[in-house]
Amino acid sequence: MEIMQKTAEQIKHLRTVAGLSQKSLADSAGLDPAFLGHIERCLKCPTIDTLNKIATALNISLSELFDFSCPKKCEKKDEAIRKISIIMDKLSPEEAEQLADLTARIVAFKRNGSH
Repeated sequence: MEIMQKTAEQIKHLRTVAGLSQKSLADSAGLDPAFLGHIERCLKCPTIDTLNKIATALNISLSELFDFSCPKKCEKKDEAIRKISIIMDKLSPEEAEQLADLTARIVAFKRNGSH
């Protein structure tokens, strides 16, 4: 399979796993939703800058966007999300917000190379 086809499928898969619509991902990436749809259907070939915008909007690195071994990794991530969801359901709204803020800080810390 061509790299662009794999990339198109990867974008759609990661967007779906993240629970995002094409419109919400496009808005976050600063793209036209129709253009994102064309990318996902492999009708348009995005620039590396556009792919970087998409990766950033998905909260992943550009290299992760090209990691086509995603199914196993995504299964692990999906399981982690399920576990977190169970924990979150037991928290008060205030506790859930605190946990979300803490999680965001940890992710930002790790992404800034401070690991």
